Amino acid sequence: MDIACVCTGNTCRSPMLAALLRRELAQRGLDGGYQVTSAGVAAGTGDPATGHAVTCMAERGIDISSHASQNVMNIEPLSVGLFLCMGNHHGHMLLELGVPAERIVVVGGDRGGVPDPYGGDLATYSATAAVLAEAARDVAQSLQAQTGD
Repeated sequence: MDIACVCTGNTCRSPMLAALLRRELAQRGLDGGYQVTSAGVAAGTGDPATGHAVTCMAERGIDISSHASQNVMNIEPLSVGLFLCMGNHHGHMLLELGVPAERIVVVGGDRGGVPDPYGGDLATYSATAAVLAEAARDVAQSLQAQTGD
């Protein structure tokens, strides 16, 4: 199944969540069954992850230095099985594209999503990375439960 992590510019939150989720799936032996990508609803093409996002992931043993942004329209949204959105507005945009509501999950939806760290300091990014790491664990555990492993 294809999983897409979606934010606005695809340079902070969504690439961090995608990287964290890939690692969580691999640690559970589930990486073969899922293709995880990231995109932004207002992203350009080819922008790198922000320096603070790269640093936060490096501190967690993950290299996202080669990340290149892409717009959600570049991933054929109707073929994705699960969207992990950073905010309600990202989910609403996907609904407008015809994505079925049952394929859309807002990460931290009970808290209004995941705040955008863009422009913030390293501590802000680190706090966001901690929220995303927890979300990645939760999603991987849920997927593992669904497969019966």
